[in-house]
Amino acid sequence: MPEEYRWSAPQVPGPSTNVAQAYARFARDYRDGTHFCNMTPAEWDHVIEVNLNGAFYISRAALPHMVEQGYGRIINISSVIGETGNIGQANYAAAKSGLFGLTMSLALESAGKGITVNCVAPGFVETEMVAAVPEEILTRIVEQIPLRRLGRPDEVARVVAFLADPASSYITGQIFSINGGLNM
Repeated sequence: MPEEYRWSAPQVPGPSTNVAQAYARFARDYRDGTHFCNMTPAEWDHVIEVNLNGAFYISRAALPHMVEQGYGRIINISSVIGETGNIGQANYAAAKSGLFGLTMSLALESAGKGITVNCVAPGFVETEMVAAVPEEILTRIVEQIPLRRLGRPDEVARVVAFLADPASSYITGQIFSINGGLNM
């Protein structure tokens, strides 16, 4: 494992005292807008490294601690783009859909050990990244969302908190789409 990905488990109060009960990956550092035929291997690799490999390294570091204590929650943060794809975002879509396979595989491997692994796939949410989208494009995006609005960060956080709760112990290997009905 590269040195920059080494991670030591933090102390967290509650049922999971040695590792974080849940972690979220909001990867704001992605490069998009490059059509696949024009995408360089470096552009591809950067987005995969941040959005998919980062999840691998964090999970790989945390899971042994969770197994040892017989409890844990892993919550991957994907994107509606992982479910639908998007022009100019083949690298991002591949990384985010890769989180679905990682989530389901880890859920199967850790089932019966007190560990759940789930994934949240937000749609277009009021964030700095979405705020940078030109207004005319954002208007067209919102018109395609059945609820006719952007999501709020607290709406995504509520699902993550629900999945992180010890009472959510029978939910594993699932992908939760939070997108105002955009992808149904």
